[in-house]
Amino acid sequence: MKHIRALLLVLFAASAMILTAGAADAGQAPTSSWCSSGNIASGSYTSLSVTGNCTIPNGAVVTVARQVTVARGAALNAMTASTVHVRGNILVAPNATLSLGCSFELTQPPFPGGPVFCPAGVSHDQVDGNITATGARTLKVNGVTLNGNLVSVGGGVAVTGPDASTCEQHPAPLNFPIKDNTINGNVMITGWQGCWLGYIRNVQNGNAIILGNRTADADSTEIVTNTIHGNLVCQANTPAPQIGDSHGEVNTVSGHKLGQCAAL
Repeated sequence: MKHIRALLLVLFAASAMILTAGAADAGQAPTSSWCSSGNIASGSYTSLSVTGNCTIPNGAVVTVARQVTVARGAALNAMTASTVHVRGNILVAPNATLSLGCSFELTQPPFPGGPVFCPAGVSHDQVDGNITATGARTLKVNGVTLNGNLVSVGGGVAVTGPDASTCEQHPAPLNFPIKDNTINGNVMITGWQGCWLGYIRNVQNGNAIILGNRTADADSTEIVTNTIHGNLVCQANTPAPQIGDSHGEVNTVSGHKLGQCAAL
């Protein structure tokens, strides 16, 4: 009963996360800068709306005083050696993609001859509010200091067919990596579909809830090497959370490990 009560408390907190995810910008009416394609130049912006495929290039320094919005079907690529500081929230709309941050680990090949995801170096990115995604295509958040919550509900694309279990090796896999971040709030990732999902090497001051995600790669749902000063709850994920081939370690969790992550 003790663990069940803890699970109910965590799920109640998750509901509050969704209801309050936009609170940091409430009551404000910012003027917006827009990007429909190409690079976003260094500078200070009141708010930023991305409506197409836009990139914050290597070396750029971008400060956003209020909110960043990635519109339906748009993509913001800041998985570069840039410096991004968002003082408010980042909102990611259905079928949109947010790629933010490059950690040191992503500058190293994962295996001999393998790809280097951030060849230009690390980023120095910070978000003071929340990252909230509803039906997003994917999130890629790496090496970021996030002072609020990360909430992703639904989204992705189901992967089917005879090669589904090896989709990570395809030229353009649909992955959901959350790696090497410092997160000072709660995390909930629920209902996403794609090739691979991982929550790896994060330091978190809150609860982490990984719930009802369905990924095609048999080596997916790697929930490893995290330090979580709260509870870790995993339920109804396919495949079940695992160490896989990550060479990672069991998570350090101050609260309860519940559900599929009880042994992790």
